[in-house]
Amino acid sequence: MLLSPMTTRYGTLAIVAALAATVCACADSLGFDPIVPCSDSQPVTISVETTSPPRFSWQPACGMASLQVLPDTGSGGGWVVYSGSQAAENLLPSGIRYGQLPPGGVAPGGASPLVHGVPYHAVVYRWIGAAGGPGSLFERGSGGFLP
Repeated sequence: MLLSPMTTRYGTLAIVAALAATVCACADSLGFDPIVPCSDSQPVTISVETTSPPRFSWQPACGMASLQVLPDTGSGGGWVVYSGSQAAENLLPSGIRYGQLPPGGVAPGGASPLVHGVPYHAVVYRWIGAAGGPGSLFERGSGGFLP
């Protein structure tokens, strides 16, 4: 049986659509919020769900380059996740769970156990600058919590 170019094209489109739906469903099942566009100067509001492990989300759900979760006491520990060489893409989605790397995330030091009753502070940073060129991380939102 020979397929016409039209049939082959629609079949290919159906496969691509099915794969895209699967990828979106997987991201949703991991609990990440879809990344929305926003300006480089857009401030965000962070909220922390103190489930185990805590979940960090922000509104609007702009992509970020780094999330830092550190104890207010300065005694060390916590967790820093960033997007490494892809920082300029601001790939980190809202909805990150403590210690669980999001797609594109890097955390070389790993996550230290959170200490119950110790106050922590979560901060998100957005990369502003050219991809592969000069730029810097700028704080866009922060919030405190007690595990």
